[in-house]
Amino acid sequence: MNKKNTLILVLAVLLCCGGCTNTRYLTDSKSIGRQHDMRKHRSGVNAGDALLSIVNLFVSNALDSEYEISQSDRAFKRMTIVNESPDSLYVNMVTDIVWKEDGYCDIMGIVLPPEARQKLLVPYPAAYNVYFRTPFSEEEKIEFRSDNKHRILKLRAGMTDWLNEK
Repeated sequence: MNKKNTLILVLAVLLCCGGCTNTRYLTDSKSIGRQHDMRKHRSGVNAGDALLSIVNLFVSNALDSEYEISQSDRAFKRMTIVNESPDSLYVNMVTDIVWKEDGYCDIMGIVLPPEARQKLLVPYPAAYNVYFRTPFSEEEKIEFRSDNKHRILKLRAGMTDWLNEK
């Protein structure tokens, strides 16, 4: 294989693997199932958009009209939680967004080892109250909004102490 094909293959693998979400550090069965459901829903919408765009291309070619890409509204955003503390973190994310009338889109039971990352799908837009603690610290709370530009949420024990001092 020549260098150009190897480079293209490596880039394709990085794009595919870099965009994946996983449930590696989730311990709550409802949260795991909800993540799988959201991934299936997102994949189905993306596949439908691609198919609709291809059909639109052929129709616009046949009618000699201008081609427009059709895209549905964004429903989910991929985010990453990073544990920056030297201890394991126990994380629960609570929201008021309902998923398929069977409960809220809460993501519970995340157990992150030191320096670990957890990629998740979250509803877009949504606000999450993120509760986290180590085995040796008090529970802390921060708010995360999925409609901002940040995709990475870095957590460590004691990071909200400065809020209590004010």
